Amino acid sequence: MTIAGAGGEVAVQVEAWNPASPTRETVRGFVESDGYVSIEPEHFSTNAAAGANRWSRVAGYGRTLSGMRAESPVDVSATPGKDAPALEYELYLFTAGEVTVTTITGPTLNFIPGRDVRFAVSFDDEKPKIVTLVPQAYKAQNGNRAWEKSVGDNAHVVTSKHTLSRPGSHTLKVWMVDPGVVVQKLVIDTGGLRPSYLGPPESFRGGAEAAVRTAP
Repeated sequence: MTIAGAGGEVAVQVEAWNPASPTRETVRGFVESDGYVSIEPEHFSTNAAAGANRWSRVAGYGRTLSGMRAESPVDVSATPGKDAPALEYELYLFTAGEVTVTTITGPTLNFIPGRDVRFAVSFDDEKPKIVTLVPQAYKAQNGNRAWEKSVGDNAHVVTSKHTLSRPGSHTLKVWMVDPGVVVQKLVIDTGGLRPSYLGPPESFRGGAEAAVRTAP
């Protein structure tokens, strides 16, 4: 690329990658680019409720678009694959191997005595990995700097690692375990994610509009 101006020209080397397949017209879901996939949680492919356990949109909540809140009777701990609602996101990845899913949530506390605050993450038919957002013995008082930072940032950040055997189409699933979790953003690092305060802008998404269904 040549940049001209002020009486001179400068040549800048730029790497461009334009695969023949898939195309923007045929691909479904969020597409990996620059080593990551960034997702606003309300842009799910499927939102599968399980009875009274469900994910609900909280408009205007969070730092970029909105939040998806895990809701259930307060005494419920849901089990992924049994009675846990799931948010599902179709993806197309050019990368295989280990990936890291960063989940940005709203700040919350262990508000149910004797209980962690948890959710779970999985790809495809992988066994869901339980992520502990707040352990049951967590104490926010007495100058807890981690809690102060999450309140100041209006965000709590946790990660999980997963191994994908192949590139191509995948489905990311975010499962409710405990109520009170509000997901603000999901970022899949396939090897190129760079540090930022808000996370990268949302990735390109192709295909049909989201479908909402209720699990039997």
